[in-house]
Amino acid sequence: MNYKKPSPADSRRINRSEILRKIYFEGPISRLEVSQQIGISPATVTNIVNNLLEKKILMESGIRQSEGGRPSTLLTINPDYGYFLGIEVGETFIQVELFDILFNLCQKSFSSLNTPKISPHQIVLGMLQGIEDVISRSKLSEKEIIGGGIGFPGLVDPIKGVSVFTPNWGWHNVSIASQLRERLSIPIYIDNGAKAMAIGEMLFGAGRGVNNITVLLVGTGVGSGIITERTLFRGSSNNAGEFGHTTLNMDGPQCRCGSHGCVEVYIGANGIISRYQKLTSDTPVLSVDDQIAFIKFLLSEYEVGNSAAIQTLNETVRYLGVTIANLINAYNPELLLLGGWSGLLLGSKFLSQIEEVVAQYAIRQSLSKTTIRLCQLGQDSVAKGAASLVLEHFFETAGESESMVIGGKVVDRIYKHNT
Repeated sequence: MNYKKPSPADSRRINRSEILRKIYFEGPISRLEVSQQIGISPATVTNIVNNLLEKKILMESGIRQSEGGRPSTLLTINPDYGYFLGIEVGETFIQVELFDILFNLCQKSFSSLNTPKISPHQIVLGMLQGIEDVISRSKLSEKEIIGGGIGFPGLVDPIKGVSVFTPNWGWHNVSIASQLRERLSIPIYIDNGAKAMAIGEMLFGAGRGVNNITVLLVGTGVGSGIITERTLFRGSSNNAGEFGHTTLNMDGPQCRCGSHGCVEVYIGANGIISRYQKLTSDTPVLSVDDQIAFIKFLLSEYEVGNSAAIQTLNETVRYLGVTIANLINAYNPELLLLGGWSGLLLGSKFLSQIEEVVAQYAIRQSLSKTTIRLCQLGQDSVAKGAASLVLEHFFETAGESESMVIGGKVVDRIYKHNT
């Protein structure tokens, strides 16, 4: 492999990104502290900071007195610089959230997807309506939005903005970002929902300060996000973490991916509901398409002693515990986080029972170094993680012209803000 020496422009971009990231997460902080803590010369820090101050990305936020020395001017992110959109596209809903630049939640929009056949047009229209709703209620304009991130189900190509394969809808190679770009001037980034959730928990949730994290998303589908040494592990084609399609039983029921006995068949919402229906004819007056309501119904029936609900959920706990044990055996994380709408519902009630099952099947030495918790960001974890995709690009570009790949074409984008 040929080594290419970084150009001065490359070095400046890297330095600017490191400085901006440092101030974002650890401000208020002085120029000298930034220089000392990340190993960039004071002169370079001063030049880059001055540029970011001119763009109003940073602001000076006070003075720190020192003992015997000169007082230090403190730096922080300008809280009025702009906003991020985070969008979770689940298999049964679309959730759009608007965050300020410090990731405080400003507005939220939720819509259900309960029709049997889901089309790309329906998803794109649902996202656009959610985006318009949160921007309108916040009395903002598109130019005040730094960018929008989408956490999407299935296999995703984040470079091309394409849904490569969405099993639940039978989609193959559907360009999502380009369809949104026809209606929006906002930069859009897309990635798998479990990966987005892992990034969000690493930056803002239970994974802050933890180097090795594995996140299990359980909803209609099942996926995982793997963080190694504070970096998302993607695999050779961005498909790492498709743990829902690993096999629990070679002779098990057919999965929507075409295989048999996948994890998703046993702990995904469809599998849970199907097992309950096979155990009893006393089904609720609920549509099986309203999966969230159905799982909540099972939890309430468990409490009142419904034997079919008890058997169904006890089986689910076992399958979920084995899945987590397999993840621990495979990735040896410091922290294993359970999330997704169904994962949170089940984990909130059964976490101690799940841990008992994990203890039976996980390698003891690995489990002894792993803490199992629920995702701290809760139902907002995927949307906040999706918005974090934009934050990462913001660190890289810092308001300068950015090349984006949309629908296979390179498009230059300059971030716009009220200044």
